[in-house]
Amino acid sequence: MSGISSLVRTSSKLIRCGQTSARRSVYTTAVRLGEDKKQKDLDMASMAKKIDPKEAAARKAAEEATKRALAAKAAREAAEKKALEEKAAAEKAAKLAAQQEQAKKAAEKAAADKKAADAAAAKAAKEAAEKAAAKAAEKKAADAAEKAKKAAGKAREPVQQKSAEQDAKTSASGRVQTADSLGSRSEGAAKKAAAEATAAAAARKAQEDAAAEKASKEAAAKKAATEAAAKKAALEAAAKKAAQEASVKRAAEEAAAKKAAAEAAAKKAAEEAAAKKAAEEAAAKKAAAEAAAKKAAEEAAAKKAAEEAAAKKAAEEAAAKKAAEEAAARKAAEDAAAKKAAEEVAAKKAAEEAAAQKAAEEEAIRNMQDPIQSLFLSSIRSTSSAGGLENASPEIKAELESELERLAKQYGGQAGANMTDFPTFQFTDPDVDPINVSE
Repeated sequence: MSGISSLVRTSSKLIRCGQTSARRSVYTTAVRLGEDKKQKDLDMASMAKKIDPKEAAARKAAEEATKRALAAKAAREAAEKKALEEKAAAEKAAKLAAQQEQAKKAAEKAAADKKAADAAAAKAAKEAAEKAAAKAAEKKAADAAEKAKKAAGKAREPVQQKSAEQDAKTSASGRVQTADSLGSRSEGAAKKAAAEATAAAAARKAQEDAAAEKASKEAAAKKAATEAAAKKAALEAAAKKAAQEASVKRAAEEAAAKKAAAEAAAKKAAEEAAAKKAAEEAAAKKAAAEAAAKKAAEEAAAKKAAEEAAAKKAAEEAAAKKAAEEAAARKAAEDAAAKKAAEEVAAKKAAEEAAAQKAAEEEAIRNMQDPIQSLFLSSIRSTSSAGGLENASPEIKAELESELERLAKQYGGQAGANMTDFPTFQFTDPDVDPINVSE
């Protein structure tokens, strides 16, 4: 019985191996067919993507026309930008010149105002000095007259005292006559002293008047010289201002002329660039239209080729699918034939075993032995003849190992684990926090 079971197991293994190899061959054939299909698809796509040399030349011409148009546009924009920059620079220079001229005029005006203020201050100071000198001369003359008057009074007092003494010594008649004569003499001396003092004061006053007149003439001459210098400075400033204005005007005219020339050049360049751009755009438009027409024709041809390729590809896919189905059917037939052969072998083996068992039963009946006893004896004989697991054949040991590995994989065991041993369990107590009743 054990031989029959091992034969059955071997047959089933052979059948499984045949099925596996059949599946692998079918899968390999399908993969090969799929790879061939992909390669054909790639070849068809590359053929569809191939470009005609004429189309490539037209596309290249369109690209070159586009590049030339872009370069012309960039040059035109650069010329316009340069013209705008030159215009801005000219305007900036004119504005700077005007600002400098305004600052210069303001500085000249401030200097003239300061000079006029200094001249007015000097003139006022001079007039004040002349007035102070005249007032001092008048005061000095008055003081001299007062001194002369006092000196005449003092000169008269000794003469009167002397005549009084003489009157006391002489007689009354002679005293009166002497007094009269002395009085007349003293009055003459006083008049003379007063005249001398007056003459001295007049001479002093004349000197002071001459000095004042001289100082006044000098001041007038100085004033006239100052006025002449101021007038000359004003004329020079006016001439300088006129020259500067003429220079600024000339610079402005030159800047305006340069600006007009730059604008005219920029306008001319813009017109030329516009004409060139229009011509290039027309040429590019024409080339684009031709390229579009050619591209449409090529696309139609490519579409037709792609449709033909798709039809061809579909036919090839259908043929490949049919071939795969035929191969699968053939493989299935082969698998069925192999399975049928295995089943026939198994059936034959089972029939043989049944026949052997029947013959054994008949022999047992003929021998009239106890069947249980005979089974026990046959088991003992087979065990003694086999020699136990230690002396078992390599096939039985390999079968045992395969069964143990299957059990290990089925029930979660690791590779090489002994599934005949009782498993060991480890129980660990979990960490439990203490319970404090007082808290």
